Amino acid sequence: MKQNKNNSKIVFSVIALLIYLIAWGNLLFNWNVFSIPSDAFSTICIFVTSILLWIFVATDWPSLLAILSIGILPKIGFNSALQGSFGNTTFVFLLFTFIVTYALNQTMFLKRVSYVLLNSKLAKSSGYGFIASFLLVVLFISSIMSPTVIFMFLFPLYEELVHQFGWKKGDKSASRLLFALFTTIAIGTAMTPINHVFSVTAMSIFKASTNTEITNLQYMILGIPSGLILFGFLLLFIRKIDFSNIKNVSLESLKNIGKMEKREKIIVSIFFTMIGLWIVPEMFMSVFPNFAKTIKGMGLAFPPLLVTIILLIIKIDDKPLLNISEAITKGVHWPSLLLVAATLLLGSTISNKEIGVVQIIQDNVTPLIKNLSPMIIVFIFATIAGLSTNFTSNLVTVSFVSTILMTLKPFGVNLASVISIIGFASSLAMMTAPSMPYVAVSIGSEWTNSKDCIKFGGIFLVISTLILTFITYQIGVVVF
Repeated sequence: MKQNKNNSKIVFSVIALLIYLIAWGNLLFNWNVFSIPSDAFSTICIFVTSILLWIFVATDWPSLLAILSIGILPKIGFNSALQGSFGNTTFVFLLFTFIVTYALNQTMFLKRVSYVLLNSKLAKSSGYGFIASFLLVVLFISSIMSPTVIFMFLFPLYEELVHQFGWKKGDKSASRLLFALFTTIAIGTAMTPINHVFSVTAMSIFKASTNTEITNLQYMILGIPSGLILFGFLLLFIRKIDFSNIKNVSLESLKNIGKMEKREKIIVSIFFTMIGLWIVPEMFMSVFPNFAKTIKGMGLAFPPLLVTIILLIIKIDDKPLLNISEAITKGVHWPSLLLVAATLLLGSTISNKEIGVVQIIQDNVTPLIKNLSPMIIVFIFATIAGLSTNFTSNLVTVSFVSTILMTLKPFGVNLASVISIIGFASSLAMMTAPSMPYVAVSIGSEWTNSKDCIKFGGIFLVISTLILTFITYQIGVVVF
């Protein structure tokens, strides 16, 4: 298996190299391939090879190669390429958000939230009530935290639970519960842009193309109701679990967490201050217009940057609340950040009218969709995003589908609503191991299997696509 995987990497690396050679040969020697302008042809080649390498080879060095290649284009240049990737506000926003989140992860906050909800009246009412409470914990935490980080925190709790229930590997109930666990994480990730790369990337591509911002609050007005509806279907799904052995549950890992100390209180307060700075100004625009306008004008990156500085300045027992060196090495997922930087640059390059890709896509694709109704177009983009994210990569999906949408800009469609739908759908990875690390870990643990993930995930893919098309889009039409 490993040998086959290495062979496929070699094959796709060679294909990518050949495409690059054709692109640069066309640029240097004016081959005029397919009568396409040289800059446009090179950009298309960079885009195609990047997608191939990201899906089949790696995400780190292909991202850097894409940035380097775009910097070589005469109409872009290295300064513009670096500014459009590493200098992009979204890149800075994600970097400092990862750092602040790392500080929160060093506290007992997540365990405290889990302990409180798992000892609620609902949790103690019945076996179904306990599982529902457990998933509510997952939904809340995953709506403000990185999905992979949350899964690695929750998976040991899951294993502790199934051992108490007396379930064995291969049991349908164990498989359903694990699927429900990581699907809830996917739903929570889709609901908000807080700490979540996929929706933020979609929103950034929209802003780069239209110079109009989709605010966090606007996205959440669409995302939260849509997520709660989908979560409602998930609660119906877990009705199939055998609850007979679920009683008097006790999680040892959540015991003896002690009282919240001063250090933890300050870090948690600062973390939620960051979230408040993203959301509250939009809510108080009419009451405190000058303050709200000033904070909004600072942009997405301002709150996490400010909070990072505060965490570094404040010391408890002569020790800062945040170890910046440790946070940068252990708390920042650099492959994802590099991929974000490259996709943002690729998106802006493709949508650059001087490059010429926009005109090519419009001339060849627009005639195919111009007679379609807006709802069919919305359904097509929601379906493509949902399918792609479940078989490839979330970031590749959101970058590719969002870029195509903003290049086409189909008439009669609310673009802000559709781009939000793409960000939401790109977060719902739950069918195959390549889609997200938590799916791969789940299948590898043997508590579930590929067959169940594809079967259950396929059902939720259909449900989510219908919700996004007929409910989320309509909310977006009102909001935007």
